[in-house]
Amino acid sequence: MRGRPFFVLCFAVTIMSARAAAPPGPPSPQAPLTAGVYVDCRGAPTASPTVILEAGAFGTSADWDLVLADLSSGGRVCAYDRGGTGRSPQRAGGEDPVSIAHELAAMLDSLGETTPVILVGHSNGALYAEAFASLYPARVAGLVYVNGVGADDLDDPRLLRYLADERRLSDMAVTAARIGLSPLIASTLIGAEGLQGPPKDAKHRALTCVTCLEAARNEDRQIVPGLAAVRALGGVPANIPIVVIVGTTEPKLGSARAWRAAEVAPAARAQRSWILDAVGATHVSPLARDRAYVSAAVDWLRSEAARTAQTP
Repeated sequence: MRGRPFFVLCFAVTIMSARAAAPPGPPSPQAPLTAGVYVDCRGAPTASPTVILEAGAFGTSADWDLVLADLSSGGRVCAYDRGGTGRSPQRAGGEDPVSIAHELAAMLDSLGETTPVILVGHSNGALYAEAFASLYPARVAGLVYVNGVGADDLDDPRLLRYLADERRLSDMAVTAARIGLSPLIASTLIGAEGLQGPPKDAKHRALTCVTCLEAARNEDRQIVPGLAAVRALGGVPANIPIVVIVGTTEPKLGSARAWRAAEVAPAARAQRSWILDAVGATHVSPLARDRAYVSAAVDWLRSEAARTAQTP
């Protein structure tokens, strides 16, 4: 089953009760750049678009370490920690997907990224990328959904239930951390992503930092209401090429088919698209063992960008 981050599920097994969450606040119309946001950029700038990697729920730039290494040979690629998570200070703006998209725009400005970028969003991170592409289409050369959450999830009540369950489990994750249980499972979670060295240490800090987990939980609370807010933006323009990576270990399950139907919907609307069915991939393995799918998606979008640039 997908739609529930591995990190959240492990905490749910560790602690099986939590107090009800406070209702999310209204979306912020604009989010300023969080001062000192942590960004990991690798590779030399080339004629190809810079690639921006957006992590999923409870994720940070450390999750992308292996993908960063792979993609950096073809040009500049950056991953970052959203405000309050990982190595970034508490965010200055709202925690809803639209505010995070505005914050991403401000971060790109601070990096000097004035030309269109390729956005890669994993899980909940895909919703942030979708919001950005809807708000700033001229700044997007291509979009990759990796087991992505998107506004199309609104059309299936089952998916909404899964996402609502995820929100409750994220509350449990913070409760577990507050009573000191997070270090007990951090190593197991990190091992699933194959991280080593400094990225492993950074991920461990992110999984044992209560304020970081609270920030991630607050983002997760905004996902379900954020689906409608992102849809209201009007959608990703059809001229932006899209790649969808659908990873599943049991493709015949009804839940897997439901997720796939929603995940491939953006590709069906795009003028140029590619659907990659990663049968056997878990929710997080496209960031590690199965990251060749991400490399293939980005390579295709880089070639599409080059072809478009040469078209009179």
